[in-house]
Amino acid sequence: MYSNSDIQEIKDNIPKVSVIIPVYGVEKFLTAAIESVINQTLKDIEIILIDDGGKDKCPQIIDEYAQKDKRIIAIHKPNQGYGHSCNVGLEKATGQYIAILEPDDYIEPDMYENLYNIARVNNSDIVKSSFYEKYDTPDYKEIKEVNWNTKYKLPTETFKISEYPLFLYFHPSIWSCIYRREFLNKNKIRFIEAPGAGWTDNPFQVQTMCLAQRINYTPKAYYYWRKLNKNGTDELKNYKLPFIRIDEIHKWLDENGITDPNILSCIYKREIGYIRMISGMSRIPDTKEFLNLIKTTCERMKPDIIFNSQYVDKKEISLYKMCKNTPWLYFCQKQLSKIFKLKFNTHEKYIKIFRLNLFTKECVH
Repeated sequence: MYSNSDIQEIKDNIPKVSVIIPVYGVEKFLTAAIESVINQTLKDIEIILIDDGGKDKCPQIIDEYAQKDKRIIAIHKPNQGYGHSCNVGLEKATGQYIAILEPDDYIEPDMYENLYNIARVNNSDIVKSSFYEKYDTPDYKEIKEVNWNTKYKLPTETFKISEYPLFLYFHPSIWSCIYRREFLNKNKIRFIEAPGAGWTDNPFQVQTMCLAQRINYTPKAYYYWRKLNKNGTDELKNYKLPFIRIDEIHKWLDENGITDPNILSCIYKREIGYIRMISGMSRIPDTKEFLNLIKTTCERMKPDIIFNSQYVDKKEISLYKMCKNTPWLYFCQKQLSKIFKLKFNTHEKYIKIFRLNLFTKECVH
């Protein structure tokens, strides 16, 4: 089941997994992230810590751990963003498989051992697992397991993305995977280098999923994705970023001749979800520009694929048609829904206007 290069790597005692951790401004959480990696049950790993020009204590923490554990490689460089840091790690990595860990997250002790074993048995290009959302805000702390199996029928055997394209609709979660290094290098897959985090996980996920010949999925969750805002839109500082990445994704799809209707429909489904999410942002500086971005995104979608897809539901089709023809109307509805909220439950009725309860009444039973 191994390729010739894999066999040679094993002979040369190459690490089984290289873990890339791009680091910037997370001194509060970095120790937990590193500890969760060095305590993995899979010991034959390489840990690459990339300091992206940190101004806090992260560079010092990285060096301290590098002195204590010979598996750790410490890299310091000027601030050039998440994508650049990941690419530096990919160039430095020597393991059979690549993993990425966000520096404010952490993982279960057996994550890489279990994913590697799946990869070894199935000769996988990618092994993907489920994950946890760890809400960690001052007024809301909860851990929720993300389990797509409860809503969708997902594969138990090796597959290609054309067979289960819904993974292109799900959250990219590139950190809940391991990737064969030879596969990434052969296909010249690297991150887009943009300032900050830059949503560069989206193009990376599309490219890896579309080019992989052997993908395996396990519904077991190992990864804890820390969310510092309960509302996801609060973390998005620039509403244009998703649309920039969407343009880059479609340019890449065109260049690589990827026209499978099921693949495209699931990418459209994700983009419709992004439009819904961004339209709910509390502040959009340039409404006219935003409406043009929505309209352009929907006009690029092929109507025959949207209307004939088994994956795009009626609500998404309705949103697509409205955003393509009258984006301002959808945007107004979305904004008004934040101001005027009518909520009912079995105990009380109230109308919430400008986030104030103006009328409350106990229900008569």
